[in-house]
Amino acid sequence: MPLFQSFLILIWSILLDASPKEEVINWKVTRDSMLEVLGTTNVSKFTCENYEYTGQEYLIQRIPKGQEVGQWNGEVKITSRNFDCDNELMTKDFKKTIEVEKFPTISVNFLGLTKESETPTQKNLMGQVEITMVGISRKYDISCVFLASENNSALLSGERKIQLSDFNIEPPEKFFGALKVSDTIAVNFYLVLERQDLIISN
Repeated sequence: MPLFQSFLILIWSILLDASPKEEVINWKVTRDSMLEVLGTTNVSKFTCENYEYTGQEYLIQRIPKGQEVGQWNGEVKITSRNFDCDNELMTKDFKKTIEVEKFPTISVNFLGLTKESETPTQKNLMGQVEITMVGISRKYDISCVFLASENNSALLSGERKIQLSDFNIEPPEKFFGALKVSDTIAVNFYLVLERQDLIISN
């Protein structure tokens, strides 16, 4: 084979090897994000909300070459003491239950979210989430909704029911057992995201 042709083949092989294999999109979790916990007692329902998100975490979307969606991964840490249950006594009891002094954060780690289906306005994602609370981590299957706008912002929302006993938490009781909190609670999240940049990975 002529030397010039061999040189061209070598250059072409290098260019092919350097072509992008995936897109990596950073979605910053903004201060407008919110997490809430919904629970019940034997006499009523309660909601504890956490609006004071101050972290700097990102969700990373990796899109392999030739695909449209890829996977989302990323961890979000919530400050435990920022929960407000709209009732001073309930707020105090809730913070005591999740041991805010010993465990100042609750972690929600999204693991391999992928597109299950979509409509013209949203993508429905499936995957796993790892929740870490009072120093204990548990994994759950989860479904989420991803809504993207035209100004590089998006909303990722979802819900997962868990048991307090999964984290070795004894459901609180008050007034000598007259008021009992159910073991099952729902964790809802609303992550407001901003697309920060686009990285081409080789």
